[in-house]
Amino acid sequence: MGRLSASDRLALLGQACRLQGKLLLSLLHRATFGAAIRLDLDELLPPDSEAAHKATLLCTQVSSPFLVTHCQRMYVWARLLGERQTLRYDSELLYVACMLHDLGLTPAYAGCGEHAECFTVDSVQGAGAVARHAEWPPERQDALAEAILLHLNVDVPLRQGVEAHLLHEAAALDVLGLRSWEIAPETRKVCVERFPRWNFKKEIAALFDRESRERPHGRARFLRRYCGFMPLLRLAPFSE
Repeated sequence: MGRLSASDRLALLGQACRLQGKLLLSLLHRATFGAAIRLDLDELLPPDSEAAHKATLLCTQVSSPFLVTHCQRMYVWARLLGERQTLRYDSELLYVACMLHDLGLTPAYAGCGEHAECFTVDSVQGAGAVARHAEWPPERQDALAEAILLHLNVDVPLRQGVEAHLLHEAAALDVLGLRSWEIAPETRKVCVERFPRWNFKKEIAALFDRESRERPHGRARFLRRYCGFMPLLRLAPFSE
């Protein structure tokens, strides 16, 4: 699972081309976005639910500090972008997805998915257990798994699920800085101060290098080789 076929590679390349066009237009016409969104982060607290608490506990138990705060920032970015786009979404599902989307990059879960060619497949194993324990209905469990599996794609449109779209957009913002200009600088500053990056660029680059070596047919290697992942990571508007 997670192994890219020739058609998968062509589809991802097509997504990359379309994304570059969108980015160029957005950089040339930032005024079309209107005023950048600003919100008090205390209005974006995690859901108070069993699944949310278990997701937080699992993430903090198995993840390095830089991954924990990455997941926490992602929930903030996802909520902000969701508010900016006036989207209706399942905040509990979104939170659990944000906190557990990178489980497959931790020693506790890396390689746990049978024949998996992508760390997102491993992440789904842990996230799925949390959802099942909380007795989520099957369609909600599927939406969680789909969001986590899709977040490493170049593009995830709304038609593939609001939570999947927001998870992807939040990851792209935190890792590569995409759409960061849509969030007010003071709001970004407060988020990073509350959830420090802990040398994030260096740490995530090392994990993607490892993933690329160990799973040469997966999306991490494809993103590094064909989509400019490393240069975009270095140029992201964060100091670390």
